[in-house]
Amino acid sequence: MNKKLKIGFLITYFYPFTGGAESNCLNLAIELVKKGHEIHIFTSDRKNNKIIENLKEEYKGIKIHRYRTWFRYKYYFAFYPSIVDILRYNLDILHVHTFGIPQQDLVILLEKLKGTKLVCTPHGPFMALNESSYSKSALILKKIYMPLIKFVNKRFDRVIMVNPYQYSWMKNFGVKKEQIIFVPNGIQKSTFKKISLKKIKQVQKKYKLEGKFIISYLGRIQKYKGLDQIIKIMPNLLKVKKNIVFLVIGEDAGDLLRLQEIIKKLKIENVIFTGKIPEDEREDILALLDISEIFVFPSEWEAFGISLIEAMARENAVISTDTEGSKFLVSKENGFLYKFNNLKNLEKYIKILLTNDKLRRKMQKENLKKAQAFLWEKIAVKLEKVYEELNNNQSF
Repeated sequence: MNKKLKIGFLITYFYPFTGGAESNCLNLAIELVKKGHEIHIFTSDRKNNKIIENLKEEYKGIKIHRYRTWFRYKYYFAFYPSIVDILRYNLDILHVHTFGIPQQDLVILLEKLKGTKLVCTPHGPFMALNESSYSKSALILKKIYMPLIKFVNKRFDRVIMVNPYQYSWMKNFGVKKEQIIFVPNGIQKSTFKKISLKKIKQVQKKYKLEGKFIISYLGRIQKYKGLDQIIKIMPNLLKVKKNIVFLVIGEDAGDLLRLQEIIKKLKIENVIFTGKIPEDEREDILALLDISEIFVFPSEWEAFGISLIEAMARENAVISTDTEGSKFLVSKENGFLYKFNNLKNLEKYIKILLTNDKLRRKMQKENLKKAQAFLWEKIAVKLEKVYEELNNNQSF
């Protein structure tokens, strides 16, 4: 019988906060607890203006430790000194989610001195986007901090790629090939749950979607997510199909007002924002994806794209920018890829799927089949093997 491990996840935000990294961490933790491992989450106590007062709690068998944040500047620069409390837990494995965060790097180095095995999933590390996407001050910070990032990253025993293309930039952050192992992200088994016709009719009525042809997006409303690209071509799409609606499922993360201004200037009324849908109303999200025909994922950068897989599981044809995550998930059999901000190609691919019902249905069926390979319970088996081999000091 394999040894049951004491595993720590070090992450900036955690449940009930949501996001790609948060989802990855939560679902893997749940699956690892089911396998009998002792899972500890070490995280901050707040995100944006929401503060969680309960610093110690247990959720689905996961032991959560939150630490008071003294100050934070955006995502990467924060100070919550009591995080050093992590050192007293005598972990077998410390799994760090995202690198290039000064607050976490001190803990990583101290754990390394103790002999703890270190694993990292970078998600979207500091300065992962093209340099043109950052201010001059941010680029200066990158130059100053990069030597320490490289020094810390060489201390990880394993660095996880969630798609096969990540080494192209990981090497610039000091990661060596021998450190890397591939473990993709996943989705919950409940994502495949059958939704009743009654529920589907309820959400259609709630968001005034009866009789509409729906193009959807699921995720945060944030500038780098590129939602303006779809909005800008809506007047042309309406000429092809008058009942088309662009349905944006997710909460505002700072770009909603700009998008609403674009909509106002274009004088269109076929863009609907649902706002944040709570986790206890997740069936509403699944129902919305069920009535959607095409899912568009127009981000400037994505390491993976959990919402893309979720849309595939609900039988959507997909169109995405050619991010490293989407290049892994989307091929000619199940969707289209285009370059970020290439509105001409985006419009062309949407029009193809609007008018070619046979192709659209073929892609939808292919996506349902493809999504079944990415269940968290399957992904957790791969990650558990990484932990166990490290703990046993075996080489891969």
